[in-house]
Amino acid sequence: MDGPTALRLTRRTASGDPYRASYAQHLVTVAVATWLMVGLFVDGWAHNNLDTSLESFFTPWHALFYSGFTACAGWLAWLVWRGLRQGRPGVAAVPQGYGLAVVGTALFAVGGAGDMTWHLVFGVERDIDALFSPTHLLLFAGIALIVASPFRDAWSTPDAGAPGLRAFLPALASITLVVSLVGFFFMYWSPYTTWAPTRDIAAYVAGAPADYQESLRYYLVTDGVAAALTATVLFVGPLLLVLRRWRPPAGTATVLVTVPALLSSALEGFARPLLVVAALVAGLVVDVLVRRLRPAPERRAAVRVVALLAPMALTAAWFAALAVQAGVWYPPEIWAGTIVWSGLAGLGLALLVLPTPPPGQVPGTAVAGTAPERTAAAAPAPAPRAATEPTSALDS
Repeated sequence: MDGPTALRLTRRTASGDPYRASYAQHLVTVAVATWLMVGLFVDGWAHNNLDTSLESFFTPWHALFYSGFTACAGWLAWLVWRGLRQGRPGVAAVPQGYGLAVVGTALFAVGGAGDMTWHLVFGVERDIDALFSPTHLLLFAGIALIVASPFRDAWSTPDAGAPGLRAFLPALASITLVVSLVGFFFMYWSPYTTWAPTRDIAAYVAGAPADYQESLRYYLVTDGVAAALTATVLFVGPLLLVLRRWRPPAGTATVLVTVPALLSSALEGFARPLLVVAALVAGLVVDVLVRRLRPAPERRAAVRVVALLAPMALTAAWFAALAVQAGVWYPPEIWAGTIVWSGLAGLGLALLVLPTPPPGQVPGTAVAGTAPERTAAAAPAPAPRAATEPTSALDS
């Protein structure tokens, strides 16, 4: 029996049913996780906007960040203590979906102690160096495991289908915080922090020595394209994950793209507010696509259409907002090609997440010659469509 399977079975057999956090407890988890994430982005804002001579480990923004972690660790400890009080021994005292949060808490503690030591010995990292610091990457891994807990619990729950917004809120908030976290650590390729496509940058290139102009132009084009493709992966990847498991409520795509855009824009002091509006508009467009096309595992063609069009809408809205607010110097073949590349990248993700099954294999079953993983409860079948619901070519 493998480790994860043994863990699931132990949690179930300890008291006859799995230990799950309640809806209200998931909301508390989201609240303390948001506290932690706000602290992280405030710290990022301080590094980007304040006098670097004031930087040290002991700062108000570090206090906000680490107090958020303390709140998360304390809340997780209370959930485990509650499980122990119910007579659940060992790992059975950890709620479903929260096991990796315990690991994340340990990683964060090690990373935090290491970060303080690193700062005292080597000084405070500057600019992009901070995003590659080994101790900071330990903090990243720990935060990701902590804030993803409500989403992991929802994923492990037998009930699938089409949850309402209220029921889906903890899972949606959880995965949105994870996307925001990854966006933070890739801020150097964020469409909400780069000026590469704008005319102000073009003027800077024109004023550079002739020998450097072509190199600068090449860098600025690739930087903008990388930002668009990074946003595609950050948005479409989690969206496809959600669509593989649920028929999400209206507003899911809007939240999933707008909140990370808002937080990323905060790192630059909201210097370009229209970019957040563009993300909001793109999210609404994708929500309409999801509602009309009804993508689901049994409707792979619909999933692929959404994966193709969603990032194209996001990238097109981004270029439109930049054009209005600052002007875009990219020639048509660059900005139009970037939009197309975004769509192709999203389509590629869809082909990986929901590939066409091999001949003779029923979608969702194990590959011949392999044993399916034992779980405490069988995975639910996709919710059936109503008999009156029309079919289309997108059902394939």
